[in-house]
Amino acid sequence: MHGYLLPSEIADLVGRKPNQRKLMTRWSASNGWPYVIDRNGIPKVARAYHDRKLGINTEPASTRFDAGPHLDAFKPLEGPKRR
Repeated sequence: MHGYLLPSEIADLVGRKPNQRKLMTRWSASNGWPYVIDRNGIPKVARAYHDRKLGINTEPASTRFDAGPHLDAFKPLEGPKRR
């Protein structure tokens, strides 16, 4: 998988043809999507930004959740000792 969207993916996102570079760039700028222009004039959008913006979660489940409940939270608090 590439770090940037392919020109065909950007074209699909913005509803244009892959050879319509200026229109893809204009759409990216007007919609606040960060991009860079490569030496061929094609806008490059980071795949990670695209996925985050569209709500696609690419993190493995093990990093999103704790391994289990925090059992120390249920221990009684130590306060003044009773006689």
